[in-house]
Amino acid sequence: MKVFKRRLGQYVSIDDDAWVTFDELERQEHCFLPGDDLITAGDETRRVFILNEGWAIRYRLLEDGRRQIVNFMLPGDVFDLQSLADLKADHSVTAITHCKAAVIPSGIFVEMLKKSAWLASAFWWSAVQEESILREQIVRIGRRSARERIGHLLLELHRRFIGATGIEVEKLTVPLTRADIADALGLTPVHVSRTMSAMRRSGLISEGRGGEITILDRDRLARLSLFDMEYLHLKKLDLLKKNGVRHFRETSSRINAD
Repeated sequence: MKVFKRRLGQYVSIDDDAWVTFDELERQEHCFLPGDDLITAGDETRRVFILNEGWAIRYRLLEDGRRQIVNFMLPGDVFDLQSLADLKADHSVTAITHCKAAVIPSGIFVEMLKKSAWLASAFWWSAVQEESILREQIVRIGRRSARERIGHLLLELHRRFIGATGIEVEKLTVPLTRADIADALGLTPVHVSRTMSAMRRSGLISEGRGGEITILDRDRLARLSLFDMEYLHLKKLDLLKKNGVRHFRETSSRINAD
């Protein structure tokens, strides 16, 4: 659970007692193969998932089978919090690589949040980040060119991966097919193929035999994609006590785009 703890640590400083509460939670560890469903639309899950390893996609399917990917689940991500309100899942989550996830019953998860303001605040900030990502996804699809959409998405995944794992990699390889990118960005696979071929010839990315994509020139790709990571809210927040009252203070530390 180190990746998950690091991800929550992006938002608030969590004391050791809070982590003891979390570590004592009843949970099960599950493994998923590529193509396995973690959540299926219409299910009453009543479970919260914490992804420890691997990549997954969150998506909606239309009646004719067309797919819209709304987000990618990376190590350290938690989902699906709508289960805390006893709602049926309105989307699906499927593994695209081998995944390992901790599964916690919703009721137990809620009781943990009631006991620990530290953990509750961290999960709240995590939800704020995901909402910001979804807003940026609307802008990405609605106003960016094909090259900007693809570059922007790859850079977003790069920063999220570093933020959760703490591994400062210059070249991040992402396990996405061109169909995945097309379904995430409102493009056709043919359009994605042509655009990525041009990006490859320009030295921005490379592609492996398995279809995996590697970012080669992050700085130039950021300029061409108009990428500003502020919407990811990767700033350190401290939950402090002052005059007996807890409050949030934003520190001056910042994860720069470089």
